Amino acid sequence: MKVSIPRLLATAAVTIAVPCFAQTGTVTFYSIGLSPAQQVKVALVPAGAGPFTGWLFDGSQRMAHAQRGRFIAFHLATGEHQFTVPYKSSGPGKTALNLTVLGGGNYCVRLTAKYVNWIVAPVSFVDSRIEQVPCQQALKEAGGYKRIDIDRVDPPVRTELDSSVTFPRGN
Repeated sequence: MKVSIPRLLATAAVTIAVPCFAQTGTVTFYSIGLSPAQQVKVALVPAGAGPFTGWLFDGSQRMAHAQRGRFIAFHLATGEHQFTVPYKSSGPGKTALNLTVLGGGNYCVRLTAKYVNWIVAPVSFVDSRIEQVPCQQALKEAGGYKRIDIDRVDPPVRTELDSSVTFPRGN
């Protein structure tokens, strides 16, 4: 069988440049939103969790700038990933969520900020939190959320974005 060089190069380029979904796992991140009742609670309770609105990192790679009540899903390469959500920093955070992404796997990650209500002074956010949650729980909490605006996603990782504009329904 005779194989042309241009066809062989084109096949190799597509195989290398476009990851197959079997070689990736889907990781969905979301920052909680607050209902009006929850907003009142924030004003009255001394401490709790609120929406995280900072940068999400995978290692040293900036991924997306979170928005309250929004989600973002990425098709990430299989293997070890170290996600952080630094508080008041433009670089990776100190506390990481280590996640082993498996081919075809679906993972859900909640992003929150810890707050302290000084009652007399305004509410201040003191730290961030990142945690993996069961996707069924994430779907209950964030199933109606919209996707983060594309301009809030760092350009180098936009090729890894899931194209869906609705919260993933996978396991």
